[in-house]
Amino acid sequence: MTLGTVFIDAINAHDTWYWLIVPMVIFIAIGYKAVRCKNMANYWRQVLVFIIQVLGGMVALTIAFMIVVNVLVPLLAPMPG
Repeated sequence: MTLGTVFIDAINAHDTWYWLIVPMVIFIAIGYKAVRCKNMANYWRQVLVFIIQVLGGMVALTIAFMIVVNVLVPLLAPMPG
């Protein structure tokens, strides 16, 4: 891979793509709070709270989805046989 194709070719992150969510959330939180924060004295605390809220929400949704798929769906629509 040459230097010119770094931004064209996809990275090989098929097995660990979900770890890329963490830096994406961090950078989005920094940018969002830079625009929305009224008092810059609390900026980094608000960024940290936002990161924890977003990642915590994603974890909660993942757990809820896994419960629905692995517990509720087999009870509602059992497989024949």
